[in-house]
Amino acid sequence: MARGLFDVVVNPEHGEDTMTLVADCTNGYEHELHTLRDGTMVILKKEGGPGKQIRIVRGHDDECPFHYIEMGPATAQAAGLLGAARCLLEYNELERTVTLTQITVNKEQVILLTERGRTEPRVRIGYSLLNKLGMAAPRRSRSVRARRGSASVKLRLSVPENELSEECVLSAGAAAKLRLGSGQLCLLAYDQADRTLSFSPLSGIPESGAPAAGSVPGDSAQPTRSQYRSKPVQRTGTKTGRNGKWRTRKIVPSHPFVPYPTKTSKPESPSKTGASVVWFGPKLRAKRG
Repeated sequence: MARGLFDVVVNPEHGEDTMTLVADCTNGYEHELHTLRDGTMVILKKEGGPGKQIRIVRGHDDECPFHYIEMGPATAQAAGLLGAARCLLEYNELERTVTLTQITVNKEQVILLTERGRTEPRVRIGYSLLNKLGMAAPRRSRSVRARRGSASVKLRLSVPENELSEECVLSAGAAAKLRLGSGQLCLLAYDQADRTLSFSPLSGIPESGAPAAGSVPGDSAQPTRSQYRSKPVQRTGTKTGRNGKWRTRKIVPSHPFVPYPTKTSKPESPSKTGASVVWFGPKLRAKRG
């Protein structure tokens, strides 16, 4: 079974007998869908339904922020998905079937930073990290509800101009309310259903080179080394993609990531808890209960 994680784009002008798959985006995880080739006829399966025959179209977009699949409204309805949802695509090559499972919670490991002197409840999240958490599209609100245990606070969300940033910076006031400290290794979990960002401190020592407690990074600070390597690309303007659904930021120069092969490059299986499906980033391991 080949797998990959994708955002869903519903386009009324898209043909209902095809599904476009774009898997070369900046912040998308490595996938196993190389055998799902352009022109392949598959059955799109939904639990309890008869299935729908569609043709796969392999698209290319060198400025998309996260891997995505694009389909018409009727196809999305047949799959039980809405636009801007995130889903796990599973391809059975022997049976020529595709199954789409919505991912409601995305988790990533970060080293948390704090800003001294800022008492207002605020969080600054890098655009790259925002996409991995499934928070980037659509960003209708400039605020997010943050939780740690029983503590909860509404934070004003800001995003640095550098679209490659993976930082997560809390204001001193927000960190105090959530009982978090600078340089602390944390597991972030964003729930798309209730739009809540949860912070869970992890045991262990932060990666070498982590900033000292109380550091005040600028908007372009990069607190951790990314698991991806980059190749130089010069962009001189913004570009509208996904049929006008999102816009990338203008930065010069910009360095889109390409996957860096590691021993643990295969995607983790999602963890299912009740009605929720949780996606763990490649750095993490799901706990088996």
